[in-house]
Amino acid sequence: NSLIDDAKVRLRRHDIGSKYSHLSYNKYSVLLPLLAKEGKLHLLLTLRSEKLRRSPGEVCFPGGKCEPADVDDIATALREAQEEVGLRPHQVEVICRLVPCLFDKYTLVTPVVGFIDHDFQAQPNPD
Repeated sequence: NSLIDDAKVRLRRHDIGSKYSHLSYNKYSVLLPLLAKEGKLHLLLTLRSEKLRRSPGEVCFPGGKCEPADVDDIATALREAQEEVGLRPHQVEVICRLVPCLFDKYTLVTPVVGFIDHDFQAQPNPD
């Protein structure tokens, strides 16, 4: 698919790799899950539960805080996507990591871009 191939080439130009991994912040990662449908690219967004104490009811990308078992930002984003929407790592083709955002003086969030299987059916976590 030329749409997907073109997007991959363009996105890979922005890949930062592990350039910021040495920084000592509270690290978070989000997955920007891309999906091609009917000749257009779409992003999968999630709606945070009203039960959560942090940012309840907000629309966001799947993601969360790095855990000790996560080897890098990609592992964090993929683990969180699986926990939140049932997206398994083998259903994602990771394309790149983008420049992280500093949300406060302690929190660094790294966006991870990946294409998801066209037949993926989200299974939202009720919590």
